[in-house]
Amino acid sequence: MFIICNIAGILCLIYFLVLLLYNGFTSAFYLVWLLMSAGFLLIGWLFRIRFFQHLPLPVRTGMLLFLSVGLVFFLGVEGMILKGALTMPKEPQDYVIVLGAHVRASGPSRALVLRLEKAYEYALEHPDTMIIVSGGQGSNEPCTESSAMKEYLVKKGISEERILEENASTNTRENLTFSRALIPEHASVGIISNGFHICRALHLAKTLGYENPNGIPAKSDLATQPTNLLREFFAVVKDFWLIQ
Repeated sequence: MFIICNIAGILCLIYFLVLLLYNGFTSAFYLVWLLMSAGFLLIGWLFRIRFFQHLPLPVRTGMLLFLSVGLVFFLGVEGMILKGALTMPKEPQDYVIVLGAHVRASGPSRALVLRLEKAYEYALEHPDTMIIVSGGQGSNEPCTESSAMKEYLVKKGISEERILEENASTNTRENLTFSRALIPEHASVGIISNGFHICRALHLAKTLGYENPNGIPAKSDLATQPTNLLREFFAVVKDFWLIQ
């Protein structure tokens, strides 16, 4: 276990550095990997000095049971998240909402480009579908996410008349709340986001009164996929069980 924990700690540290080199320090959540690295190395050291062997058997049994239940719970939630990434509506949707993501001075972030490419692909395949680009302007963004998204799609050849802007939201819940005001009653609605985000987006949509929302998953950035999946675990737990 000493070796396994040390390898895990080193891998977490390497991944943290990869994120910084690849994406810059764009999310404080990246620090979780640094904390996990320190945690694994500490646990490895505790195994080396045989700390756990000196604990009473009931304590060791309780710790093992707690870790086992936690692992099963974590894998179950991640399974829900990955299942959401495989959803796709069988019928054309009247409206699709493209959820916003970070916009840089140079344009949409990698995650947002992947969402927009999926929206472009869907718009070509379903010419009668209206597109809602959803996202306001963050303190570190040069413009509203919706305006950058609309500009991207128009440059790709999508008619401006097919694109509606929701430019006030600051998170997924607001994306869906404010976008709903632009959609006629009983219209079918698809939600476009990166695959890891679809499970939570659909749950939020249902709690906000969408009749039958459908997920339309875009690809995810491979380099940031591990941190996205880990962060989404905490977000899903919060939205499914803590906020009803």
